[in-house]
Amino acid sequence: MKDKSYIKVIQYAKDTNDLFKNQYGSKMSRSLQITGAAATAGIFIAIGKLIMGILSLSFFTCANAFYSFGMIGAKSIALTGIRKAQDKQGQYQYCFFSGVVLLVTSLLYIIYSIRLFFIPITSSYNMYVAISIATVTFAEIGLNIRGVIVTRHNHTLLIHAIKMINLSASLITLVLTQTALLSFTNIETNTLEISKGNGLIGILMGTVATI
Repeated sequence: MKDKSYIKVIQYAKDTNDLFKNQYGSKMSRSLQITGAAATAGIFIAIGKLIMGILSLSFFTCANAFYSFGMIGAKSIALTGIRKAQDKQGQYQYCFFSGVVLLVTSLLYIIYSIRLFFIPITSSYNMYVAISIATVTFAEIGLNIRGVIVTRHNHTLLIHAIKMINLSASLITLVLTQTALLSFTNIETNTLEISKGNGLIGILMGTVATI
């Protein structure tokens, strides 16, 4: 039974690869495969975040985990649409549902960020960890902006939608970046002020992601 399931998964992956390659070319096919693999890996990472958040009683970590689940869901819908949509109308439907998931997830993140103005939540990071987070975040934002620009004239709505979802997710990561960098000033700065700063950037980035 397990062998049959494994064979089906392999065959499905092969058929998907052939479909993407025939419709979009080898370069875009590889990009879509990487996106699918990243979404699968992202599920385990998000689960890990959620477990860590629960064990450490960190609402911030749990909120980021749920946002990750939302982004993975939006990307999965778009990827499914790329494979199954037969015409423009079908693409519009999958794009709509993917957008709804992105919208709801971003609005919930905005609500969480507003909460930071009234209930301070801060985290502490090692300097090298914080700098690493910032470096990865800005590199990711740069790559995702490039992806959006490259696909802006692409006739496949869902491919452009995936790039926009990736950009939205990386913008939200700016909240974590600011939290990590501001943690250096915890001794000198009021905790409530730091929390308000994180809440403000969360609202701004959540709004940008929503738009």
